[in-house]
Amino acid sequence: MFMTMLAWVSVLLVIAVLAHGAAALYLANELTRSPRRRVRGTPADRGLRYEEVRFHTADRVPLSGWFIESPGARATVAVVHDGGGTRADETQGLLQLQHEYVRRGFHVLAFDLRGRGESPGNRDRLGGSELVDVIAAITCATRRAPELPVLLHGFGLGATLAVEAAAVAGNPVAAVIADSPIASMREQKRWQHHRVPGYLFALACVLARRVFSADIDALDPIAAVADAGDVPIYFVCGELDEHISPRQTLNIAAASLSSQHEVWVAPEAGHCGAYLLHPEEYLQKVTAFVDLAVPARLPIAFAG
Repeated sequence: MFMTMLAWVSVLLVIAVLAHGAAALYLANELTRSPRRRVRGTPADRGLRYEEVRFHTADRVPLSGWFIESPGARATVAVVHDGGGTRADETQGLLQLQHEYVRRGFHVLAFDLRGRGESPGNRDRLGGSELVDVIAAITCATRRAPELPVLLHGFGLGATLAVEAAAVAGNPVAAVIADSPIASMREQKRWQHHRVPGYLFALACVLARRVFSADIDALDPIAAVADAGDVPIYFVCGELDEHISPRQTLNIAAASLSSQHEVWVAPEAGHCGAYLLHPEEYLQKVTAFVDLAVPARLPIAFAG
């Protein structure tokens, strides 16, 4: 009788372990599922001429984007979209923002991160591989206009990647605008899946790294902002951000004592919503910040 009960207990334990393993693998799959969306619209919708571009990352992933020239440009702005968006994300007004940059005398490079928009890939790598994408974009921008400095303007995950890229030695980044960056991918994903038991979430993170090559701890913008040195960074966060607590942005900004870093908490704005809610104030603040980092050398030529 005892042996029979022990056998049944062993079977139940095996079933429980398998069930929890399957649940953790399912969650790991969900954590790394690529949030693919179509690219809706082009700069032509704003009356701008542009060139479709395709460039490769260090790990040979071909990324899709476009390059918009501005006559007499003083810098190139690389726009890095949020994790669930594209280079033309209408929910954050990216096409309009690109148009405004061109009008103000900046070339613009906008591209889709791997697994998003028109760039190949079927997994969200939780920032590790996406950072390689941003570094490739900086290289592309430098090759297109080697005499000009590069600015990074990122949103959400793209803002975190921009801060991280600025800290990479040798990158010619003159300034960063970080709109709603994520301080901790682990904390962010845990908040999104707060109903999942902690041990199951931890196991899912291990499986995400081992099965899907997605390291939830690959990015550390709090450390990166200190390593960015003299690169000025303008932080923006929405007061009512429902996806990323403003505390995350403030924590990143507080990690550096640089006098060149500024922070704006946009009143009543949601996640990456400051530009669409306060377009004139947003552009005024960003332009004033950029003017300090990259002073105008020539009269600004308006295009479009």
